[in-house]
Amino acid sequence: MATILITALVLVLHGTSAVSIPSFQRSHGSCKQLDIPVFATSDSAVYHYPRVDNDIEATAWAIYSDTRSTPASAQTIIKNTTTSGTFIIHAQLCVPNSSKNKQNILQIATHGAHCDSRYWDPELDREKQSYVEAALRAGYSILTYDRLGVGQSDKPDAYNVVQAPLELEILRQLTLMARNNTLYTFARKAKPADPAFNTLTKPSKVVHIGHSFGSLLTSAFIAMYSDLTDGAIITGFVPNKYFGKVGIAAFAVKYAGSPPFNRPSGYVVCQKSGIQTTFFAGDPNTAFTKEMLDYGDAVKQPIPIGEFASAYHLLGLKGPSLKAPVQYMLAEFDFYVCAGDCNGLPEADPKALAETYPNAAVIDVIIQPNTGHAFTLHNNATAGYQAIFDFLARNKL
Repeated sequence: MATILITALVLVLHGTSAVSIPSFQRSHGSCKQLDIPVFATSDSAVYHYPRVDNDIEATAWAIYSDTRSTPASAQTIIKNTTTSGTFIIHAQLCVPNSSKNKQNILQIATHGAHCDSRYWDPELDREKQSYVEAALRAGYSILTYDRLGVGQSDKPDAYNVVQAPLELEILRQLTLMARNNTLYTFARKAKPADPAFNTLTKPSKVVHIGHSFGSLLTSAFIAMYSDLTDGAIITGFVPNKYFGKVGIAAFAVKYAGSPPFNRPSGYVVCQKSGIQTTFFAGDPNTAFTKEMLDYGDAVKQPIPIGEFASAYHLLGLKGPSLKAPVQYMLAEFDFYVCAGDCNGLPEADPKALAETYPNAAVIDVIIQPNTGHAFTLHNNATAGYQAIFDFLARNKL
């Protein structure tokens, strides 16, 4: 409770004096850009990991991480620590023109590694590619945000600050802000004024959706804080023996210290070959276009290596208290998650997944045909969006 009160106070102190950020009218709603101060405290650690200050060290880090004899997970901890602070999280809150009885349902979308919140809202052709636009068209409100260390959010130390437990706590704090109406109050007061945000009321339900690393965070969140979610959509992730086996070297990373990124030590970024290898798949003549690949490369984002060192905290968590519905959406040819073929995975069977969430209202698994890991940047994206909305509708969300 103390953390909630502190966060609310921080929002009051920052709310109306923040730099003016434009709001944007969309075909099916209105969006407002926000810089949200989030107070968060979490466990952290100092890990035994190589430093990365140039391209050679970036490649060496990837090889070190993939080497079979390299210690992993808790074995790499030098000492346990605690991280606490107020972090500016850049977000976009969008509300629909027509509620269709869903306006009071807020979706909170968490993106994955190597991208920012634009993953949910590609600018190529928003009517065909943007999940945000599709959600507005379906009548949902939606919050997308740049995770810590990414995009327009704060970019603190890549080794000892930006770690998985802190990112999980930031997701919890954003959810608490939504549920206690602090988020909507902040959006209403943020400049410039927009009438579309004047009548917002506290969301009655909150649905969490993740992609890739964002799905690791979402999966851990609904396991640990089951009472804070009314439903979850997990995309670009399912626990299975092939997950991540292609290795970090597949990303073809380089150091992100030079323009246009200018990140400090420990931030790495994919080269274009790594973007294609990891994020795009399916028949290259029908699954995606050159423009989609070029866009994915243009909006790529550096990642902090502390995120990888600490990711094990998010894996294998059970959620016996979860009673909400969960849908897993897998890209058919996801190279990173399923080694290139998500068809027929025993671990992706709903009965197997029920061991993680034994009391979930329903567990659904769908495979989106002819798509790769970044399914929003594939030609079949809108069919996938409709499958998500159909699942939510079936579960009164």
